[in-house]
Amino acid sequence: MQQPTNETVQPIHSLTIKELTELLIKTNGIHEGKFELSVEFQIGVGGVGPSPEMVVPGAMVGVNRVGLTQSIVEGPNTVDASLVNPKSK
Repeated sequence: MQQPTNETVQPIHSLTIKELTELLIKTNGIHEGKFELSVEFQIGVGGVGPSPEMVVPGAMVGVNRVGLTQSIVEGPNTVDASLVNPKSK
């Protein structure tokens, strides 16, 4: 088994929230409407700690899925599908 190191792992490629929203719009073939990224979290609670002797009450949060939601109010991460994925002529 590999021992953990203190080295930071650099991502091969990362996307901003807006870029990920644009990609989901294009992937799903959406051509109109304004959208934002939605993130569904999964939360677990219980005893957590580095060892059985150091367990304390705690919570763990994980990302379960990401998707699109239509914008009601335009914000800094709102993406207009007609601009990023226009219909073919």
